[in-house]
Amino acid sequence: MKAAPFPRTTIALMYHALGAAKGPGVDPHYAVDMPRFSAHLALCIRHGGGVITANDWIGGRRGVIFTFDDGLESNYTLGFPALAAVGARADFFVNPAQVGKPGFASWGQLREMSDGGMSIQSHGLDHSYFLTDLSPYHLREDLRRSRIEIEQQIGKPVTLLAPPGGRSPAMLEYIARECGYTHVLDSKPGRIVSEQERTLSRLAVTANLPLQQLESWLLRRGTAVFRLQVRYSVLDLAKRAFGDDAYRNLRKRLLRTPAA
Repeated sequence: MKAAPFPRTTIALMYHALGAAKGPGVDPHYAVDMPRFSAHLALCIRHGGGVITANDWIGGRRGVIFTFDDGLESNYTLGFPALAAVGARADFFVNPAQVGKPGFASWGQLREMSDGGMSIQSHGLDHSYFLTDLSPYHLREDLRRSRIEIEQQIGKPVTLLAPPGGRSPAMLEYIARECGYTHVLDSKPGRIVSEQERTLSRLAVTANLPLQQLESWLLRRGTAVFRLQVRYSVLDLAKRAFGDDAYRNLRKRLLRTPAA
């Protein structure tokens, strides 16, 4: 009997650091150890049809979209070899102002990753929060400068944008298109249904994400994604209504609560 094809609907996973939960730029809550990451790869290949980039999916391929934010050095030293070993591809969203600093990948390392099939895309210029740190004018300057510098350094088009910290002002999708981007990959949890969507949802991968939960995301079981959407809405309300300090305090309390 012929196996059923993998569904077009997919998920995009958002990683940060790999390996040790310490060092410049590393948030321990999001640092995934390599045995767990290897297990994630195997699970997504088995149940999701493969591990691909956002542009692969937009272009018609099926699979699970893997993304990495911040351009940390562990993405090069650990993530790149692990992905290449199984024929997988991923998007790496970087800030040009942080490239080459301690704990972050260099331009030479990013070019090597790009030449090896990885996708190097924009995370803004210097990790300023789009929602709270930048005026509309400075946001446009940030997006243009980031895209142009990455394209000049890597030698390939930059068409995808991931907003730092998940902070997305109104009209970001429109402003991003003005600045040369085709899609925004934000931090709002959800599934991706159509390449016609210009803002694609992602699911954040934490250090202790159980394999069973990832499997439930892949197989669309239970209410795990819905619960993430509720949590995101609470945090987003805090960010927009009370500012960054209230958001950080609420986030710390939620992360200490197992049910969160």
